[in-house]
Amino acid sequence: MTRPRLVIMANNIDEVGGAQRVVHVVAQGLAERGYPVDLVGVTPFTPRHEFVADPAFRRFVLMSQEWPAAQKAPGRVAERRRLSEEAATALVAVLADGPPGVIVTSQLWAMEYVARVPHEDWAVIGQYHSSYEAALAGRDLKRAVDLYREVDLFTLLTPQDADAFRRAGLNNTTSLPNPLAFWPSAPSAHQGHETVTYLGRLSEEKGVGFLVDAWGRMADRHPGWRLRLVGSGPDEARIRTRIAGLSTGADRVDVMPPVVDAESALREAGILVLPSLTEGLPLVLAEAMALGLPCIATDCSSGVRMLAGGGTDALLVPRGDAHALAEAMASLIDDAARRTGLGERARVAMEPYRADRILDRWEQMIGDVLR
Repeated sequence: MTRPRLVIMANNIDEVGGAQRVVHVVAQGLAERGYPVDLVGVTPFTPRHEFVADPAFRRFVLMSQEWPAAQKAPGRVAERRRLSEEAATALVAVLADGPPGVIVTSQLWAMEYVARVPHEDWAVIGQYHSSYEAALAGRDLKRAVDLYREVDLFTLLTPQDADAFRRAGLNNTTSLPNPLAFWPSAPSAHQGHETVTYLGRLSEEKGVGFLVDAWGRMADRHPGWRLRLVGSGPDEARIRTRIAGLSTGADRVDVMPPVVDAESALREAGILVLPSLTEGLPLVLAEAMALGLPCIATDCSSGVRMLAGGGTDALLVPRGDAHALAEAMASLIDDAARRTGLGERARVAMEPYRADRILDRWEQMIGDVLR
């Protein structure tokens, strides 16, 4: 059977981030199942990270240089206009380089470029990788409704988010969770690591400063444990200042650069903490749970609640509550048997998110939009 060509697009495909890992997992998985796949980033990102050692898909980046930051500077508007036109022209060429099939836009900016170019012969699947609540709180809701109103299918990460976008005016919604980037053959030996780990972007919406505050409240009670922050981002300097200002525990906080190999970093953790203020269905939480790590997350989205089993398979705390997070961390550190039980339940709960099972759903969805 001849499988349709797929063009999977993201804002960029080079950065170490959850969205980038997801599109690489999906592109590689579907290519290995026989689909001709082109993975397309709108803008390059430096440094470029390789997620797949031997990609079975073709790779394209539409812009010749990174999108300029928003600060006002001479020539900035003209430079953005030039790159935008360059990207649209390059996308026309990518779409023409093979038969039409299905375009998948994993982010809103990528969809804006699809909307600019002729694509009448293509089916389009739009995606949004955060929650309806996050879209409503920012400027994404109107953009999403405008961009995805006419696409063949608009996928959200949870049924609750799909229902919320449907109530907002989109009648083409469905839900499809992200696949795990890996399924570990054996669980982590987390009892051998006295480390509380955060793995992700250092930015305001991720709540890392609130995690640092929580650490300061309980660090003196657990002198053998360390806090490890793995990632980078716009809040890094402020977070380092916050660490330095702790009255206790500052000497046991490590800030480490982002990693491509999430599994290795997670295997060095004793507990994973996700302190986010907003999320979709966070890949790092699913991966940590698949490794059998005891996890704590803020109750910040339907996706987090779904992964955590409502608090059964990972501990949930109110977002922004440093006291509650400190007590949750202390309670797990104090109870090794509880950590073991939580990790065992977590691993079982992640079985439905294994890549092969989610890719089966992708194939069903692709067939549906082409009927």
